[in-house]
Amino acid sequence: MNESLIADDLFRRAFIVALFIGVLCRGFVLRVTDKQYPSRPQDYLEQIIISGLSASLGAIAFPALIDKEFSALTFFAVAIQQFQGLSQEERITIENIDNTEVVPKGAAYIEEISSTYESRSYISLFSALVASIIYIYFARAYKFGFLPCTILAAIGGAIVGLIFKRFLRRSSIGDIADVVEAKINFDGPILKVNDVFIENIGLEDTRSKYLQEAIAIEIIPKNMKSYGIISDLGQRQAVLHNLFIHFGINKDIDEKDLLATTKVNLGKNTVVIPYLPLVKDMDELIKVVKSTPILEVSKGKQSAYSGEKL
Repeated sequence: MNESLIADDLFRRAFIVALFIGVLCRGFVLRVTDKQYPSRPQDYLEQIIISGLSASLGAIAFPALIDKEFSALTFFAVAIQQFQGLSQEERITIENIDNTEVVPKGAAYIEEISSTYESRSYISLFSALVASIIYIYFARAYKFGFLPCTILAAIGGAIVGLIFKRFLRRSSIGDIADVVEAKINFDGPILKVNDVFIENIGLEDTRSKYLQEAIAIEIIPKNMKSYGIISDLGQRQAVLHNLFIHFGINKDIDEKDLLATTKVNLGKNTVVIPYLPLVKDMDELIKVVKSTPILEVSKGKQSAYSGEKL
């Protein structure tokens, strides 16, 4: 093996700085909320380990290129396979959990979570790679010391992290539609929301529960393209699940006549949702609906509507 073209001391400093920056950049998008994974305590440790491993690969790639150790770059292929494997494991885990939910996420939402889970794994790798390149370049070309090189590497890594964060940001329902309060009423046993048929409810007690405890909203798209998105079944299920994880639902699993459902008003091109929350707060419910992320799989639906006005 030929002698390295990078001094050992420089390599160690660049590696440690790039590793730290890579893990830190992963932390920028590691938020624990009610609608975004990871949201379980053990995932903190898992994500720290994954980001550390991927950042170490990014930190070592540039020195390997300088020393013409091209075989070391095969670790990138291994890393990609590992990220895809983790994404698949996350998908399986969420699907298993989803089977026990009163209001499930649905296949489209699960696919969105798992694909985003994989994408975020690359943040540490590429931010560490850029940080390593910047550190070594300025240390060798301009003879900068440890502190200036570290600051420049941190700026470069932060820019990569911000770029990833920008592209990984999901638009939400509030960006494409207005959400307003709707009226629940009965026409005999027929449950309606703003005169849209929902279901036939035979039990008087159930009808009374809807009138006393349920609230309803109407999602009004801003154009026909937005209507194509909000009318997608997967997107509508994501809205329901978002309501469920924030407000719960006032029903048990064996109460089949109490539904978490959505209906499209074909006359007005809107979507109506009756819901039985544990806490009745219309303002917060509207905020939750607006915060629901737009799923990638729903964007291609009814694409012929693009540019058309309602």
